[in-house]
Amino acid sequence: MLKKTVCCAFVVFSVGWFAANRIFNTSARTDNNVLTSSLAQADKQQAQPPVNAAERDEAIAVIKKRIVGREDEPAEKVFKNIEILKGKKASRLPGMMSALTGLLGVNCTYCHVKGQWDSEEKPTKQTARKMFLMIGGINKDYFEGKNAVSCWTCHRGNPHPPIQ
Repeated sequence: MLKKTVCCAFVVFSVGWFAANRIFNTSARTDNNVLTSSLAQADKQQAQPPVNAAERDEAIAVIKKRIVGREDEPAEKVFKNIEILKGKKASRLPGMMSALTGLLGVNCTYCHVKGQWDSEEKPTKQTARKMFLMIGGINKDYFEGKNAVSCWTCHRGNPHPPIQ
């Protein structure tokens, strides 16, 4: 527990320090609005194809069809390779997956192999799982379990946080 707390504290401290350093270290910048300039530069570097709503909607429809009549069963009994939602209702999965496309500005195939949703082939799927655990730990340890920190806190619709 102590190791987890120290790790989360380090992450929160590092992100805060990095952001403050970027905002207040203006000696090398000519733009008066450093934060806006940094975010604009990050957005240019992270050009992604727009989220394919049709692809997302088709994938979500497949998930919903698979859940019919099993909405209240644990997600791991309805789907393969479930880790983050173990013990949670299967009905939570479609909303969670749909939200991620907007929170990260990516298509479903950024983390999944189309048509093989349970595949572990893509490393981005493992990264997403790690990020969910990190967010959960931060919210539990620092915000009394409230959903104060989310993917949006850092990502702002980008697959990589603009502060990187």
